[in-house]
Amino acid sequence: MTIAIRTGELPAVSLSMGEANALRVVAEPGRLVAWRNDDRSRVFVAPLPEPFGREALETVLPPLLAPQLDLAFGDPPGRLLAFMPPLSWSLVASGERDRYAGVSLGATLELSVGRDGRLVALEARRGGRVIARASVEAVEAGPDWFEAPSLDVEVVATLAELGEAPGPVRIGEAFGDAIGTDARGRVATLRGVSGERERVVVLALTARLPSERARLVGELAEARLAPLATQLDATLVLMVVGESSSARVIQRVTHASRADADRVRVIAVDQLPAWLGEIGEGVALAIDGQAWTLLAEHRVSPVEEDAVADGPFDVSTAPRSLADRVSEAVGAAMRE
Repeated sequence: MTIAIRTGELPAVSLSMGEANALRVVAEPGRLVAWRNDDRSRVFVAPLPEPFGREALETVLPPLLAPQLDLAFGDPPGRLLAFMPPLSWSLVASGERDRYAGVSLGATLELSVGRDGRLVALEARRGGRVIARASVEAVEAGPDWFEAPSLDVEVVATLAELGEAPGPVRIGEAFGDAIGTDARGRVATLRGVSGERERVVVLALTARLPSERARLVGELAEARLAPLATQLDATLVLMVVGESSSARVIQRVTHASRADADRVRVIAVDQLPAWLGEIGEGVALAIDGQAWTLLAEHRVSPVEEDAVADGPFDVSTAPRSLADRVSEAVGAAMRE
């Protein structure tokens, strides 16, 4: 879980707990919004009571083993961690990581702080035994990274409902969203990149490995997708699962001219959204850009096996290129 706290009086703070940052939470005075990292089509929204602080958050979230929150809210050091008594603090070691010890009768809390001032690790003891130990990993992200989804998507009643991974989106259902990096290296969402045009086609492709990306770049250069989008009056969004730099490279090879440069947009995402399901070599999805619903799905057709020449009148045919098969799927989606 990744939590961002934003308020006009305090600096923004973020912390990460758990695997793969599956859940994102933005808390600010008055409300809390949560959503899955791989699914921005469902959100949980809850009001937060005053005053804004740890206690307000824990009316919605479970108790948090996160002294970063107390530090961010400016609570006195003796109040770090709700299960610890008031502590007296001192610096016990300095170096690559400074170590601070909070001591009380029968209890100690040790914090390790890096040179950048960030909390690195903690260990809490009561009655001579360890009751809590944690390592803390800093999250490097700008404010846009924690931009909450629009509330015109599905709002779930409980936080637990976000823990259930959504199934693949079906025709007629609300299309999902994803957060990634656009061709300019900025944090962006799939819906934001599309520009919410009336006719949108999302082409989902995978290029996690350098060899996959090199092949994909070459094939997309041959596919001439921008002229096709211009001809059919549609906007094409290439959603590539791979490194963030993929967006810039692929954007360059898909533009045939300045006239059609705005017809193709690219976003690179770290992982395939759960709501999309398996995509094989790729899938083109026709979207109603205004209602943001799925109209049709056209998968990139598989490679045909070579025909075997058994006789003088048999002809051996080479399999069609990925460029041809991608163009076919995209064209079919754009005609919906």
